Amino acid sequence: MDRLKCSLRAVTDDDRSMIALLADETLRPLAAGAGHPERYHPEDVVDLLDHADVYVAEAGGEMAGFVAVEAEGDALAVRCVCVNPGFEARGVANQLLDWAEGVGIDRGMTRLTAYIPVADHPSRHLYQGHEFCTADGQSGDMLLLEKRLPHVED
Repeated sequence: MDRLKCSLRAVTDDDRSMIALLADETLRPLAAGAGHPERYHPEDVVDLLDHADVYVAEAGGEMAGFVAVEAEGDALAVRCVCVNPGFEARGVANQLLDWAEGVGIDRGMTRLTAYIPVADHPSRHLYQGHEFCTADGQSGDMLLLEKRLPHVED
């Protein structure tokens, strides 16, 4: 498939229901397929929208995906990368991670972090393609990845 160029922006209140539907359509089956359906809870998505910074990728007037991040000390933690199934394998996740990196640099963070399931090879491939490395902090079957960010002078 062709790579897609998305426009990215901060989430709005009008996006909340679409994000909840998109998360349910994509994250619930991923959790179930990994043998951990208990890891997906719709209320966690609502909570994420209430406390994290969420950015939406759009293409052709449709929501192609979203990324949620939050500050955690000197790091910007990537809490969720979610891509609309109709836009998979078209570079949307890469653009969302690039955006998160830019947010981290703009905020003066020293690194990006993300927890992913150890067995989630597609996510590991995505993050490694963005120069994330395994960090200390594995928690059960969740792997901590991190990427050092460049320091940019004002």
